[in-house]
Amino acid sequence: MYSFAMLFPGQGSQYIGMLSSFFYKNDNIIKQTFKEASHYIKYDLLKLITEGPKEKLNQNKYTQAAILTSSVSIYRLWNSKNGISPLLMSGHSLGEYSALVCSNAMKFSDALKIVFLRGKLMEKTSINRPALMNAIIGIDKKIVQTACAIYSKKQVVSLASINSHDQIVISGDKNAVYKTSLKCKKFGAKNIFNLNINIAAHSELMKPICEKLNKILKVTVIRPPKIPIINNVDVKFENTGKKIKNALIRQIYSTVRWQEIINLIELKKIFMILEVGPNKILTNLNKKNKNFISFSTNNLKNFLIAFKKINKGSYEKKQKNGINYRG
Repeated sequence: MYSFAMLFPGQGSQYIGMLSSFFYKNDNIIKQTFKEASHYIKYDLLKLITEGPKEKLNQNKYTQAAILTSSVSIYRLWNSKNGISPLLMSGHSLGEYSALVCSNAMKFSDALKIVFLRGKLMEKTSINRPALMNAIIGIDKKIVQTACAIYSKKQVVSLASINSHDQIVISGDKNAVYKTSLKCKKFGAKNIFNLNINIAAHSELMKPICEKLNKILKVTVIRPPKIPIINNVDVKFENTGKKIKNALIRQIYSTVRWQEIINLIELKKIFMILEVGPNKILTNLNKKNKNFISFSTNNLKNFLIAFKKINKGSYEKKQKNGINYRG
């Protein structure tokens, strides 16, 4: 067995057909989790991720609920096979809610209600104020900040997420983000691509929704996580419901400090990472770091590979005892 960190992806990792390789049984833990989620939000999430339409899946309220449910269902499958627990967890933006559920700090039903509302509120901000999120590849955050400063005097554009030393996401008013992206290209950016997100997440445009989000968080029970979680806004481990809620409110308009989170994991001498979710965006971010061995769980094959590698040492013993590892 190996010590590892478990990471949960955020918005943008959704696609039609995600987790389809897990659905070879008529009745399994993945499907059960989706049915449970569908009941809470009163919408058939399982049908949505398998059949679409894509436009519906990309609506924030459904996107966030679908990604949360995907991560939780895969984590439940991991536990059902007696997979070992990680030393710590972290989630990218929305993924922080997945981490809170999987560490037993928050009920799945409560998290679903919150992220469903969170998605609706975030989407409303862009109805009369077009927003954009772009990833800037190949230059560091200081250069991107310089570009943002040029166009942030009259409109909003700022750093939404520092994913790595040379992948920075900017967010804000559509026109300002577009102009800032062009300026970054002139400053040496190798590539710029639009994220599959139609809101200005992690920017000041999200501040007006904090009051409504805070109301639902106030009446939500959040316990100390059983597995430590590194949060997005402070890159800290919090152990009280009050501090966790405060961080979740600030997270919605603050920069996701993902690179610092990865640095802290490395500082803790954890060099194996498991991404639990429908894609492998976070896994791909770690490819350049030779100190890490990264696994994804985006399909059944990768899940089984990761399970065998991480649980090495106890795997053969459990096989002899007749435990079925076919999901």
